[in-house]
Amino acid sequence: MRTRANPNSTYERNIRSHLLVLGIGIVLLGLLGWFKRDPLLVEKYYSMSFYPIFSYVSASVFGWVPFSVGDLFYGIFIVVGVVQTGKLLVRLVKRDWKGVSVRGLRFLIVCLGAYLYFYINWGLHYYRIPLQQQLHLPVDRIDRSDYIAVLDRYVSEVNALRSQLDTQQLDVPRARIELEDIMKNNEADFPMLSRTQVHAKEPLSNTLASYLTVTGYLNPFTQEVHVNGKAPKIAYPFTLIHELSHQMGIGFEDECNFIAFLVLREQDSIWYRYAAYYETIQYLLRPLYYEDKSLYQKYVNQLSEEVKNDMKQERLFWTRYRGPIDDLTSMFYGKYLQHNNQPEGLARYSLMNRLVVAWEKTHTR
Repeated sequence: MRTRANPNSTYERNIRSHLLVLGIGIVLLGLLGWFKRDPLLVEKYYSMSFYPIFSYVSASVFGWVPFSVGDLFYGIFIVVGVVQTGKLLVRLVKRDWKGVSVRGLRFLIVCLGAYLYFYINWGLHYYRIPLQQQLHLPVDRIDRSDYIAVLDRYVSEVNALRSQLDTQQLDVPRARIELEDIMKNNEADFPMLSRTQVHAKEPLSNTLASYLTVTGYLNPFTQEVHVNGKAPKIAYPFTLIHELSHQMGIGFEDECNFIAFLVLREQDSIWYRYAAYYETIQYLLRPLYYEDKSLYQKYVNQLSEEVKNDMKQERLFWTRYRGPIDDLTSMFYGKYLQHNNQPEGLARYSLMNRLVVAWEKTHTR
């Protein structure tokens, strides 16, 4: 005759096993916190050694799939999360404290596991040696005259390039293939980038990405790069290189912008070069809007009507999608950046202007 299992002993075993796993996770979290405090360790052992090899896992499992596996995972995670939250609330209402404690511990374990995997899979790049140090850029020795001199030249450059651009000939699929190939073969300029996986996709829903006002993004759990297929084509090359730079191991937003600028400005394609200066001009103008509106307006007035129209069409496109969802995601992403070694939040994107000016100061004679 079998004896029935004691429910209390089963509950106690579950609690003990869950606490053991949680304890191991907390120890790993402490080790992670110690490791990411040293950029030299992160650079040498993670970004330059571990990540290029470990990326083969994501490239082999997710890279060849023609659609976004990461987006699918996000959807499944949200559905499962809602269902499990509902079950937890039911147990709370029923005052089933044993069930609540077990499910609560499972929830903590899942969250801690996802947090650790995020950093192991990609997130530690936020703590590597900054690009300004690797490229020896004197960002702390920039004065107003340096800034204005660069802005003057770039306004002339963007106007000249736009006058030569035929916007009816912008071939996005071809550009994606060409630019991926360029990024795979630029080791001389950017030896700090991983070339294990250099590939972009579109989101499962370009419309949803537009409502989130997202032009592109990297899924840090699957290492998939996505570029919004509905966004205006003018800036597509810049967005693509920016996101590929993330995939190749760059965490900071301003550094990805800077890499996009340097790569695109050297290409033969008028479209690629125009995208480089078109985006950079806007980042250079942004501080002037807040610091000196008359000077800002002076440079805006110097832009050709074609350039200003491109900017206007972009604004009109994004205006159709702005709303509460955009406000919420902007707030969330700003906090996310602040948590990951970018205290400026969303303003970090604009800091590429100091990298550009420092680069011009160093390389222009």
